[in-house]
Amino acid sequence: MFGMENVERIAEDLYFVKYAHREGTFVGITVVLGKRKIGLIDTGFEKALIDQLFPFLQELGRSPEEINFVAITHRDRDHIQGCKVIREKTKAKIAIHELDAEAVEGVDVKLKNGEYVELGDRKFEVIHSPGHTPGNICLYQKEKQLLIVGDSLCGERVNLIRMDKDLYINSIKRLLDLDVRLLIQSHPRKPLGKAILVGKEPREMMLASISLAEKMG
Repeated sequence: MFGMENVERIAEDLYFVKYAHREGTFVGITVVLGKRKIGLIDTGFEKALIDQLFPFLQELGRSPEEINFVAITHRDRDHIQGCKVIREKTKAKIAIHELDAEAVEGVDVKLKNGEYVELGDRKFEVIHSPGHTPGNICLYQKEKQLLIVGDSLCGERVNLIRMDKDLYINSIKRLLDLDVRLLIQSHPRKPLGKAILVGKEPREMMLASISLAEKMG
């Protein structure tokens, strides 16, 4: 029987599957369960899908073949390596921002800021948030006050800001304008040290990430 200790239930149709790949940290895959289809945000490593995500879906009585759309937040390998498995095991379309698309072979959809994607039975707005990578995106569901940020907030890991820090800071400032009461990060970034933030925590994490970046040399 699949171990559910690595899965966090956020809502009836929303789950967060954690794959520990280094001591003390993990990368998460967000799963959106529709009535007849399943959407994913990021794919993690190949093993994350084979060892954890697919068994989890089967535990729920769902099939990996129901995955029909995958939205990738950015080009890093711990977010895209599972695309190979998705191609082999499903007929899902894979989407990523046009500026990071070259990192994924055979991209089906090249995303742009302001577009919408459908995951499960939810619809999300694509928000381009460069800083960590050129094509970094967030996914926003206004009516649920939900923001899925991938690695858009680096927190104390300022070494992960690979572009101009002002570009990174301005991306976060745009996120501050959104109504967010639930935020999902791909990793348990410090200073808060957890991936799922609620209430006032999303704003706290955004402000902390800006402050830490401003202190960079």
